Amino acid sequence: MKAAITILGIGAIIGISGCAAGVKPITTPAGKAGFYVSCDGSADDLSTCYDASNKACGGKYNVVDRNETSTPTAYGPMVRRHMVIECPR
Repeated sequence: MKAAITILGIGAIIGISGCAAGVKPITTPAGKAGFYVSCDGSADDLSTCYDASNKACGGKYNVVDRNETSTPTAYGPMVRRHMVIECPR
């Protein structure tokens, strides 16, 4: 019983972690102001990153780098996605 509760708890954490994107201000490799946008989780896709990027820049943005990886685990795939963007201002 205790193992089932642990498994359900881990599954809930994995599911919830994919519900929102994290946005952090950075300086891009070109020396411009930009953002590191992460949208991890198997429940979402890159559109979550694109939406967060659009909000962070107030519209248009340039993608400097984009990466997506998936690692199989006993509880399902652990999906990691991130983008580095610049706002054209």
